[in-house]
Order: sequence, then C-alpha cells, then structure tokens
Amino acid sequence: MSVRIILALVLTLAVVKAANVLLLPQSAHSHCLEMVGIANELTKRGHSVYAYVTYATKAHCFDGSNVTVIRFALLEEGVQRRYEFLNKTIEAVFNGGNIITSGLAFAITKGCEDHCQGALSSSAGLKRLQSLKIDITLADAVPLCNCLYYLPRFLKTPVVSICSFILESNSGMPFTFNTNPLLMSSYTSEMTFSQRLLNLLGTLAFNLALRLAYVVNPTDVTKLKQYVPAEVFDIEKDEMIRESVLFLENSDTILEYPKATYPNFIRVGGITTRPPKPLPKDLEKFMSLSQNGVVVVSFGSMLKNAPPYLFQKLLKVFQNLNHNVIMAHSKNENYGNVKTVEWLPQNDVLGHPNTLLFISHCGKNGFFEGFYHGVPIICTPLHADTFSTAIKVKYHKVGSSADILNGDADKILNIIKDTLNDKSIKRNMKKASAIFHSAPFTPQERAANAIEHVLKFGGDHLKPVSSKMSLIAHTMLDIWFTLFLLTSIILYIFYRLIRGCFICIFCRKQNTTPKKKKD
Repeated sequence: MSVRIILALVLTLAVVKAANVLLLPQSAHSHCLEMVGIANELTKRGHSVYAYVTYATKAHCFDGSNVTVIRFALLEEGVQRRYEFLNKTIEAVFNGGNIITSGLAFAITKGCEDHCQGALSSSAGLKRLQSLKIDITLADAVPLCNCLYYLPRFLKTPVVSICSFILESNSGMPFTFNTNPLLMSSYTSEMTFSQRLLNLLGTLAFNLALRLAYVVNPTDVTKLKQYVPAEVFDIEKDEMIRESVLFLENSDTILEYPKATYPNFIRVGGITTRPPKPLPKDLEKFMSLSQNGVVVVSFGSMLKNAPPYLFQKLLKVFQNLNHNVIMAHSKNENYGNVKTVEWLPQNDVLGHPNTLLFISHCGKNGFFEGFYHGVPIICTPLHADTFSTAIKVKYHKVGSSADILNGDADKILNIIKDTLNDKSIKRNMKKASAIFHSAPFTPQERAANAIEHVLKFGGDHLKPVSSKMSLIAHTMLDIWFTLFLLTSIILYIFYRLIRGCFICIFCRKQNTTPKKKKD
C-alpha cells in the first residue's frame, strides 16, 4: 500500500512541474500591477516569475512580490519621445486638447515602438532571458503595441495575452454588436436600433483602422536584426497576438456586460484585488478617528500632473463635506478634514470599515478594488476606457459620475452628497461585491489555473477556428453580403416577372378590346 502512495506522489510531482514565467508589461504602472497580481499567485504555486521592463517602470509595482526584475533601457530618441508623450497626454486631458489633433494616438504607437526597440536591442537582456529557459510569456495586449510579441517569438515560448480590454479581432472571440458597445462609446448593453447600427459600423471601422495602423506603421527591424534572427520578423504584428494560447481580460460579468467567449478567453476582472493589509500607524489613526467616515480620493498618477487650479477646486469641494477625506497627491499635507498623501495604499484604505465612498478616475484596477470591498464609487473619467467604466457604474447603479474638469465646485459637491446619502447605491454595490466574493476561485486563481492548464496540455484544443480567419470572414461580412446579393437578385427576378405579367395582361386586354366603328 505504501508503495502505491509513494508512486502516486511521484506521479503528482511529475505533473505539477514548476515553470519559468516571463512578464512583458508596457510601461504604464496599472498594466504592471495587473500582471503582478497574477504573478503572485503563480509564485505561490512554486513557479518562478521574471519581469522584463524598462528603467521607467516603477519599482513599487513589484513590492511584496517574488518577481525577479530584469530591466532594459530605452534608446535615446525613445526617452525623448516618452517626455513628449507625457506632455501631450497632459495637454489632451487637462488643457482641452483633442486626442486626434494633439497626435496622442500617434504618440502612443511610437511609444510602444520605442519600448519594443529597447527590449529587442538589449543584448545583455536577451542573453539573460535565453539563459532562463522561459516556458511561457505573459504579454501586454494593449492595442497598437503588438510589436512586443516579437520577443516571445525569439524565445520560442507560447504567449498569454493580458489586457483590460481585448479586441474580438485579436482573440477570435465572437462579435456581439447588439449587446457589447464599442470601447469608449456612450452606449450600454441595452441599445436602440440606431445605436446597434452605429455600434456595428463603429466597431468594424475601429478594427479596420487598427489593421491599417499596423500596415502604415510597421516596426523598423533594420537595427534589430543584429540582435534577433531575421526569421523572427517574418510575420505581421496583428497576426502574432492571434497566436496566443490564452487571452486573460481584466473584466467581469457582474458590473460590466456579458460576452460570448471561447475556452481560451478567460475573464479575470479584479486581478489586483486582495484582502486589506494593516495600514501604517498614521493612516490607521486618521481612518479610525474619522467618526463620520472617510471619503477616499485617488486619480492614479494623473492628479500629480494636473494644473494647480484643479487641486484647489477639489480641495474647496472636500472641505465642505462633513466627512474626512484622504487623497493621493504629490505631497503629505493636512488641510483641515482633508489629508493628502504622496503614497496611498489604495486597496488597504478601501478595505477599512470607515471608508464610505471612493472618488476615482475609474481605471480598471481602482474600479475593481472599490467593487471588491463594496465601496460605492464616483467616477471622474479623464482618459481612455475610464469613460466607458463611468457609464457602467451609473448603468448598474453602484455609483455616480462627475466632471471634475468642467463642472463647478457646487455641482461636484452635490453629486458627492447625493451619492453618500443614496442607500440604494450602497445596497447595490454591497450585493455586487457579495456575488463577486461568492465565486469558487479568485481572479488570480482563475488566471493561474488557465496558465497551468496550457503549460500542461498546450492550448490548441482551446483555440477557436475564428482566430485564423480574416476580419471579413470573422464578422461574417462575406456571408451577409452574399445573402444581400442573392436576395437582391431574387427580388429583381421577381420584379421582372411581375412586371412582365402585367405587361402581358395589359397587352392582351388591349388586343381583345373591340374597336369602335367609325362613323
């Protein structure tokens, strides 16, 4: 009997083989945090995780994790463009600049290309990665940044794509124009006929524009071929992401919208969420002594670059509340009932029992952390997909939305008071949070389970055929066009037959009508 037990243990150990996992996040701090959320679960299970990031990536992203960080430098022109991109972002968000006219979309593309050039031209970094014998790579699937997928091709590893929103054209997931609104649109899952029509046209146009962007802005591989074999680049950028064995989207079905998905597409909304840790003594004292409760305010890194007048307007609003306010800002200061801190342990503060409300720009990580702890949220969207998140918050009645850039102080104050006093909002958020916690696995566990599955069995059995289809075939435009053409031909033939019959009847009536005799 003991021999059988030992044999079973040996076989189990042979199946659960530790793997070397590589993280490839973009420079954005929130993207890094998403990946580290999954990495923490993988390291807990005995896997070794490495991150290949720029020197600009904040070290704080890896605090408390067992991720080994390998850094590379951007090329000189890339560093300069990074500063230009930050300036364009500030102009577009705070100074009324337009994303199109300010060239922000183009700057994002160039920033991604600079990131790739630095990653693929670091001979020391590439040699280190090769020596690690990476088993699987987790790559950032943000649109227009697919050039980073050349690295796992060079390392010959399968790829898991991770992002807060993954396009249907990239994943092979079914297009559901009638229930899933285009990212950054103002629609919900309940659309009128005109909205569904515009959503269909907009989604197709958006995906076609992305495909065109890959053609118009190819990766310059001239310099890279001295570091990476030329055959690595024998593929289009938009094709690489479709070869992913898994797609992990930082979304859920509770406070977002249901999606039709395939087995290789896993929704892991809330991968940065976790139970709260004890707060530092000064923060714990501030939170505990707040008898009327605390309002938590965090706009990520955006507020640090905001014009001074915006901070003063918000300060005026918060000082008119009967509650204490803790806000992430560039300095540690006290303004009466308002406390600003240079670093805010957001998840831990939201998990404090005295927290009543969360005011945020509604980036995906902050949104899910508020949701996880059952805290009503006021979205103050500033860029990208935060606008669509604000619409979802209002649609599901778990919070409100406020325009902090253009709204006056009194209007913002009234929105905050109304949200604090609305018991139905608090009740809805608590219920949604309870549903979230009732899931058999945490988001991190779902992600890790899927990754371990493809490490063990591969991912070919999970892939849909649509991942290999062209955009036209994937959206069934060829089928609909053929049906339209056949219907048009049948209607035309029917029209000609009916017309011919009427002409024949008319002519026969003309011929059979007796002619009148002339006098």
